[in-house]
Amino acid sequence: MDEMKVLITFANCYDMTKDGGNVGMTLNYFFWGEHGELLVSQNDLSGAAVGYQRAKCSVDTKLRDKISFVPGVYKVRMGMKVGSDGKPVLTVTDIGDFLGKVEIKMAAAPAGK
Repeated sequence: MDEMKVLITFANCYDMTKDGGNVGMTLNYFFWGEHGELLVSQNDLSGAAVGYQRAKCSVDTKLRDKISFVPGVYKVRMGMKVGSDGKPVLTVTDIGDFLGKVEIKMAAAPAGK
């Protein structure tokens, strides 16, 4: 699969071997787009769902060494696997270049709001 830019917001290694499980790292991220355009604030008063749900996957713990800043934008390599329901699932297979830190700030509300 291709590389894409994602905003990584959380990474945490786990070890469940004592319970017969496995070792890995939970990774939470949002798709960034080329310049952050996939995370633009939305205004929707329709009552329907609005906003962004984070993507989450489990990856090898060795990828933790590639994460220097969170939240931060990284180039990642994506791959497909088959989920437990038999459907294809997009997942991170490798973390590449760190592209920059992200500061989450509140912008001023429009006048009259």
